[in-house]
Amino acid sequence: MKWAAHFWYPHVMRYIMRRPLSLTSLAIVTLAGTALLTQPIRSQQAPGNNGIQAATIFQLQVPSLPQQNSTFPSNTAQAPVSASSEEGAGVTVVLDPAHGGADFGARGPTGLAESDVVLDFARAARIALEAQRLRVLLTREGNQDPSFDNRSAMVNGLRNAVLISLHVSSSGPVGTARTYYYAFPSDAAPATNAGASGAAGAADATGAASAVQGLQTSGTTSSSQGSARRNLIEWDHAQRSSVEFSRQLATLVQTELLRRFRGSPDTPIAAPVRQLRTIAVPAIAIEVSSIDVTDAKRLDQMAQPLAEAIGRAVAGFHYPVSTPGAASAPTPAAANTPAAAPSGVR
Repeated sequence: MKWAAHFWYPHVMRYIMRRPLSLTSLAIVTLAGTALLTQPIRSQQAPGNNGIQAATIFQLQVPSLPQQNSTFPSNTAQAPVSASSEEGAGVTVVLDPAHGGADFGARGPTGLAESDVVLDFARAARIALEAQRLRVLLTREGNQDPSFDNRSAMVNGLRNAVLISLHVSSSGPVGTARTYYYAFPSDAAPATNAGASGAAGAADATGAASAVQGLQTSGTTSSSQGSARRNLIEWDHAQRSSVEFSRQLATLVQTELLRRFRGSPDTPIAAPVRQLRTIAVPAIAIEVSSIDVTDAKRLDQMAQPLAEAIGRAVAGFHYPVSTPGAASAPTPAAANTPAAAPSGVR
C-alpha cells in the first residue's frame, strides 16, 4: 500500500528528532524530503490535465454563436449613397455661345467675329462654375451652329438646369454688359432701361416684337391648338412658366455685372429674345459691348470678370423646385411650330 508523503513525513521527523544525529538519520531525512518535494509536482500535473479535459468538455457543451449574429450584414455595413448626395444640390448650368458655323454674328472692324468671342467667354465661365462643383455644359464646343430648337432640346432634357446665352453687341458703350430675360409679345411691353444705350428698341403698338441690338427676337407666337396634350408644355411657350425665375436670375447676374463693368444698366431688361422662348427652365441672355473695337484685347479682358459675375450669381440663385423637369419637358413634335422670327442680327 502506497502512503502519501504528506501523511508519513511528520511521523518520520518526530522519530528522528528523538534520536541522536547520525548518518542513518541524515539519509532518512533526505529521502523523506525528496519524496515530499516530488509529491506536489505530481499533484499539480493531475489537476492540469483535468483542467484541460474540463475546458474541452465546456467547449463542447456550449454551442458556438451563429455566424450571422457575430457579423453585421453587408447591406448595413455601408449606408447606400443616394443620387442626390453624389451629384450635390447644385444645378446644371448650360452656357450657350450664340451663333457658330457659317453664322459669325456681329463682325468688328478688324474682322473679329462674335461667334469666336462668345465661345471664349463660355470657356472662361465654365472654369469659374466648375470651381464651384457645378455641372457645366456648352451648347457648342467649337465652330458648330446648332439650331434654336436643338439648343432648347438639349436644355429641356435636363433636370435642375439653367441656360445662359452669351452675345456681343455691335454697338453700345465698350466695356458694359446687360442681361435679358424673356418677355412674351402678348404680355405687357418689355421694360427698357435708360442705361442700356441702344440695347433695346421701342416695341410696336401691338407689342409683337422688340428689336434688341445684337439679339434675334421673336415675333408673335401662334395660339395653342386644341389638339395639344394638356400634360405637355407647348414648345412655343416653354419659357412662360419660368419667366419669374428667369427674372430673378437675371437680376442677380446684372447686379454682379454692374459691380465689374461701369456704365452697365442697374436692372435686367425684358425682351422677346428668340433663344429664350423655347426654354422650359430659367433662362437669360447676356450681351457684352462691343464688337466694334480696334483692339481685341479689350474684349479678352472682359472674359474673366464676366465669368466671375456669372459664377457668383448662379451660386446665389435658389433653383425653383416646381420648375418642370425632363419628364415634362416640351418637344417640338408635341407643340406648334415656332413662329418665324423677323430678320436681323442675333
